Amino acid sequence: MMNWKVLKTEDDYNKASIRMMEVFEAKPNTPENDELDLLVFLIKEYDDKNYQF
Repeated sequence: MMNWKVLKTEDDYNKASIRMMEVFEAKPNTPENDELDLLVFLIKEYDDKNYQF
């Protein structure tokens, strides 16, 4: 598990996206699931700030 911070660069975003896919099927109530929740939040925040859909 990494120490995730606000995603500020495309590189940060790419690393977070790769890690999200690695822990995507994490079981509930595990550190990996907590990390997944955080990554989803950080990625969405980055998307909202940097991309207009």
